[in-house]
Amino acid sequence: MMISLRNFAAAAAVLACGLTAVPAAQAAPAYPSQPIRLVVPFPPGGGTDTMARFLGTALSQKFGWDIVVENRPGAGGTVGMGVLARAEPNGYTMALGQTSNLSINPYLYKRISYNVAKDFASVSSVASQPMVLVVRADHPYKSVAELIKYAKANPGKLTIGNAGTGTVGDITGRYFAKEAGLEVLHVPYKGASPAMTDLLGGRVDAFFASAPAALPQLKNSKVRMLAITTLKSIPQFPGVPPLADTLPGFEAASRTGILVPAGTPRAVIDTLNSHINEALKDETLRKKIMDEGNVVLGGSVQDFTDTIAKDSAKWSAIIKDGHLTINN
Repeated sequence: MMISLRNFAAAAAVLACGLTAVPAAQAAPAYPSQPIRLVVPFPPGGGTDTMARFLGTALSQKFGWDIVVENRPGAGGTVGMGVLARAEPNGYTMALGQTSNLSINPYLYKRISYNVAKDFASVSSVASQPMVLVVRADHPYKSVAELIKYAKANPGKLTIGNAGTGTVGDITGRYFAKEAGLEVLHVPYKGASPAMTDLLGGRVDAFFASAPAALPQLKNSKVRMLAITTLKSIPQFPGVPPLADTLPGFEAASRTGILVPAGTPRAVIDTLNSHINEALKDETLRKKIMDEGNVVLGGSVQDFTDTIAKDSAKWSAIIKDGHLTINN
């Protein structure tokens, strides 16, 4: 009987060791264990694409991650964000969203394939791209205050160009007119280049240009940059005062950030957030981002969530007031 009990105990010990070995053998590999797809909802070569490739390269070099940038353009960025909304929430698909497709298009387009609040989870802000109020140098107004004075004395005559209806520049121009109490004519173009061309040609009076569109004009003697839409001046535009100096609290920007599909495990989101924020501390990456006219951000998951909500409330009100709609 004693031999039988000893044999049973030995067998039980062997079985217990075998059972504990199974979970260890099947333990999930460390994240990430495969390439991560980074969806860019715009064509190659644009500002969002460049930003995504800067960030993807930094994450690859710093942490050994395999980041694959995938361009999915169309409908003002809504096609690419729709791809993210339908992706498996496993941490291997993320997207670089921006103000236009997170806080403007959902209120501008009649039909949209995603719901920002329900379909996405925030990860981290990346950067903020301000707008620059540009006029011809031979115009009589040499400051924002003088421009406002002219517009009030000539209601409906001031023309403000933008890169297209519903773009951040368009919404910023409408926000400016509302805050300053002006009646102006908004003139949409198919991109920043034709808008700048018509500004230089005298066919529009002013242009809210994105920072990358304004940067090449810094030394152009035919152009005067009246203000930038950051709350404080930035080094890329020396001597250009914040518009907030004239209209206190005025701020407008195209903000970019990383999102993943809703339902992605929080541990994965936290890993992505910490690694992105660490990458954004790198001076080489920061310089690349700033050279494009951007302000480097970063921050917590909640910071980015709050930014989207705040921008959505601001821009949706401007869109509603302007009765702006795009049929798609």
